Amino acid sequence: MRGLPATLPILFVCEISFLLGHGLIMTLLGVRMSLEGFPSQMAGLLMSSFSLGFVLGSYFLEKRIRSVGHIRVFAACAAMLAVTAMLHGLWVNPWAWLVWRVAGGASTAGLLMVMESWVSGESSNDNRGKVLGWYLVISTLSLAGGQWMLNIADPATMVLFSVSGMLFALSLVPLSIHRIHGPSQSSHDVAHKIKLKELYKRAPVGLVGAFTAGLMVQAFFAMTPFFGQEIGLSTGQTAQFMATTTLVALIAQWSLGRISDRLDRRKVILCMAAIMAVTGVFISAAAAYSYLMLLVVACLHTAMLHTLYSLSLAHTNDWLEPSEIIAANAKLMIWYGIGSIIGPFSASLVMQVVGPEGLWLFLGAAALALAMFVMVRLHGTRTTTRPEIAQEPYAPMPMMETPHYHSELDTRHDPQQLEFDFEYYEYEEEAALASEDPREPAMEDSRDSAEEVEDDEQDPSRGRRPDPQPRATSLSFDRPD
Repeated sequence: MRGLPATLPILFVCEISFLLGHGLIMTLLGVRMSLEGFPSQMAGLLMSSFSLGFVLGSYFLEKRIRSVGHIRVFAACAAMLAVTAMLHGLWVNPWAWLVWRVAGGASTAGLLMVMESWVSGESSNDNRGKVLGWYLVISTLSLAGGQWMLNIADPATMVLFSVSGMLFALSLVPLSIHRIHGPSQSSHDVAHKIKLKELYKRAPVGLVGAFTAGLMVQAFFAMTPFFGQEIGLSTGQTAQFMATTTLVALIAQWSLGRISDRLDRRKVILCMAAIMAVTGVFISAAAAYSYLMLLVVACLHTAMLHTLYSLSLAHTNDWLEPSEIIAANAKLMIWYGIGSIIGPFSASLVMQVVGPEGLWLFLGAAALALAMFVMVRLHGTRTTTRPEIAQEPYAPMPMMETPHYHSELDTRHDPQQLEFDFEYYEYEEEAALASEDPREPAMEDSRDSAEEVEDDEQDPSRGRRPDPQPRATSLSFDRPD
């Protein structure tokens, strides 16, 4: 991590501990709900409540960060996550868990906002790409590592809930034992508002893709552990399945992103949606055949799934002016959040009717609906005559559900320094002072100066005082490129 600001390695250690705990408890809850005999619709409702808390936390805790600072909000959210994690094990009741999941979702949103805004504040044009790369790798590996930790103890006991709570608490230690300051800078870009109707007119595929991504990603993370237990996978197989399908996102983000830089991103999204629709149908058959076949087909499905939001975001940005990107990304996150609330509970209802394979049928149906929508947009005519802005290079995003701070880390929109010079001349100051001075001598001096000027005009050979050099005052500010 050479070349990074001194505070970022400390923050990355906190991130590792937090995401290990997050990955563990998200997988553990699905397994434990199956072991406790919770109906599938209750499992979906519990996971949807986490997304509801996340959306609420994204809205309310941003104001607290501005008010009390990053470190205090980080400490409060980490402590709340540690408490709620252990409460799940102490009181196994679906309605109590509903409250803990809302609180856990809000606290998770607060921690992610702190980390991402902190990373954004500490990065610059020179190291922003390196910082985003480290953040992406650490996020994915830590999340997958937490899912692997499901193997260290029996999920039917309280041990794993306690381990998750300890990991959340340990994320506080690096910040507590170092003399560390908050982010050294923050973004103050002048952002232009954009209405939802106008955003849909410009990039309908981006907006619908973000909603579908929230619908599918959260349904996958929430209900897949429950699916694994219902079809008879062991705890170790469930952990391996979740971790492996998460790790494939690292390769998929880079490869699909580079392809989308060379082609129309809508066509890439269409191909991804078609693959997800087909694999969603065949996953159930693959599960009946062998575990290895199930893992291979699911990896192909989730490689597309984990990249959908990033490509939707990139496609939307292709149709925006730089000053509109922040407002538009915030709207995309809202629709992603709405999808993440609806997705888990809707998937659980399908599973209740069809059986465990209903999860993949739900994901396949959502992907098929997206594919049909993109086909209509590709073969139809645009409702706006606004020309497309040159397609920006793709920037991969972590899989975690995150607020709009990613737009500040995006290497495609580095801030650019602009300078404006305002010049004034000394003789203008002298004239202004003389006009304000009521004393007669000053007025006589002014008349003498005027007579000298007339003499100079009548006699060009007479020496003239050179014009004073202007003094420039520079005013600079940052705006996105």
